[in-house]
Amino acid sequence: MSKRIHLLCSHRNIPDGLFERHHHEVWGGVDRGTKLLLEHDIRPLFTVGDFDSVSDDERMWIAEQITITPVPAEKADTDLALGVAQAIERGYDEICIYGATGGRLDHFMGAMQLLKAPAYQACRIKLIDQQNEIRLLAEGQHEVENDVNYRYISFVPASDAVTLSLHGFKYDLAQQVLEMGSTLTISNEFQQDKAKVKVHNGIVYQMRSRDI
Repeated sequence: MSKRIHLLCSHRNIPDGLFERHHHEVWGGVDRGTKLLLEHDIRPLFTVGDFDSVSDDERMWIAEQITITPVPAEKADTDLALGVAQAIERGYDEICIYGATGGRLDHFMGAMQLLKAPAYQACRIKLIDQQNEIRLLAEGQHEVENDVNYRYISFVPASDAVTLSLHGFKYDLAQQVLEMGSTLTISNEFQQDKAKVKVHNGIVYQMRSRDI
C-alpha cells in the first residue's frame, strides 16, 4: 500500500481549494511553504530549507509555531531535493509537489531533474499546479485513468531513443521510437476511461494539462 505526502514549496500556481481538499493529509514544508501551511492551520510533518525566501520576522514567527533547523544557503542540493529525500527516508512513495512551477526556470528544471533521479524512479512523484500535473514513467506497462480536469496528455522523451506504445488515446502508437527533441506525442487526448501506456525502453515525462 502506498504512502502519500504533499510537499509545499511556495504559493505560486497552486490549485484552487488545495488546502481544503487535503487539509487532514500529511504535509511537508519546503522553505516558504512551511509558513503557508501554518497560515492554513496545517502542521507539517517536517520542514526543510534555508528559509531565505522569508523575512527575519517571518522566520521568527515560524519558529514560534514549529521547530525548524535551517540548512546553510550554500549547499549541494535544492530545498526541494532535501524535501523529497526526507519524504522517501520516512517511507513515503507517493509525493505530490506544489509551488514548484511558475517561478525561476532553473528551479523548475531542478524539480524536473528530481523526477529523473534513478533512486526515485520507483516512486510516484508528481509536480502539480493549477494547470498541469507532471510525472515520470519508467520502463514497463502503465494504466492511466481519464481525468476530466485535464483534457490533454503529452509524453516527452526524458532519455535517448524512447520506444513508446499508446492504446486508448485519440492518437495511438505501436512501438514508436521517440528521439530527444521530438514533439510527436504532444497534446494527445483520451478516447477511453482507462488508457494504457507502455514504455518499452527509456523514460518519459507524462504531462497532463488543461487550458485556463
